[in-house]
Amino acid sequence: MKKLKKPGSKQIARNNSILIVDDVAKNIQLVAKFLTKEGYNLFFAQSGETALKQIESRTFDLVLLDVMMPGMDGFEVCEKIKSTEKNKDIPVIFLTAKTDDEAIAQGFKIGGVDYVTKPFTPTELVARVKTHLELRAREKELKDLNNTKDTLLSVISHDLKTPFFNIMGIGELLLNDYQEYDENTIKELIGNMVDASRVSHILLDNLLNWTRIQTGKIIYEPEVVDVEELVKENLAFVHSQAKNKEVTCTYKLSGKIEVYADLNMFHTIVRNLVTNAIKYTPRGGKVEVSVEKGKKKATITVRDTGVGIPAERLESILDLTEFTTTPGTEMETGSGFGLILTREFVEKNKGEMIIESVVGEGSSFKFTLPLSDKTLASKEK
Repeated sequence: MKKLKKPGSKQIARNNSILIVDDVAKNIQLVAKFLTKEGYNLFFAQSGETALKQIESRTFDLVLLDVMMPGMDGFEVCEKIKSTEKNKDIPVIFLTAKTDDEAIAQGFKIGGVDYVTKPFTPTELVARVKTHLELRAREKELKDLNNTKDTLLSVISHDLKTPFFNIMGIGELLLNDYQEYDENTIKELIGNMVDASRVSHILLDNLLNWTRIQTGKIIYEPEVVDVEELVKENLAFVHSQAKNKEVTCTYKLSGKIEVYADLNMFHTIVRNLVTNAIKYTPRGGKVEVSVEKGKKKATITVRDTGVGIPAERLESILDLTEFTTTPGTEMETGSGFGLILTREFVEKNKGEMIIESVVGEGSSFKFTLPLSDKTLASKEK
């Protein structure tokens, strides 16, 4: 059995990491003295070789690089930093006594973003470091926004077409030739339209929620939620989808359980996991939603008897940088970010997500949510 556990929502904030490279220890100490007050995470190297090793093993937001060092000088170090895809965007500020035009031009040509000449004042050094860290942060934001835009365009131009074409196609059949069909056929066609509409609704809802997360506009509003009512409501929502595919959906709860969570996010989590389970479960299969009460959290599990997830796919299924998907057992399509959105919503609700899967036997998607104060009090009694 392959098991994947993603970290919860409690992430430790990390200040900007800066690597100071100079062969003279006193110079490093001087620079560090000025920057320590700003709260940066500082790292040091006294040679180009040592600096490159650190850059390969750790992520830095900025490099302060002395030019004149024995062996590998600062220009060569900068060229090597900029030659790799992973590190090419790290800002490099040269620290040097060389102020001739040729040296300055060479530094900019190989990818340096600025020069600070020795001797320098604390105010100048701190100001230049802050400026380039802010510029790097803005560049990252723009890159993320571009990625979001590209994803939105891809989903809108590709994934939304299929359900809308189905709705339009069936609608035209009923409009032009309904008298040629018997009652059972008409009911079946209407059912297919409803399913296609439901797929479009889920996809659009996920799309809007994911966009709000990317732009920082999602609002977390926790409240006390009855788990049984929410699960029953979502199973009713997917009833037609499950019935048409002959998949049995059931739920199992251990008594009344209330959690403290954002209602809309909780709905999205359960709906995405159940529709995903139905999508990858063959006809005649089963999907079960179960809830267990722990000491401080409830564990909600969506278990299916579907095709399972290969180990190599399981490692990247919740990767926020990837949007990949595979067709369902009856070639159902999807955008690939439903599960990614689910993970983000779980983490925003102070929970964690675990996936267990066996190829050919099925998968279990588990997530936790905090119990309400009332439920915790009843447990203590």
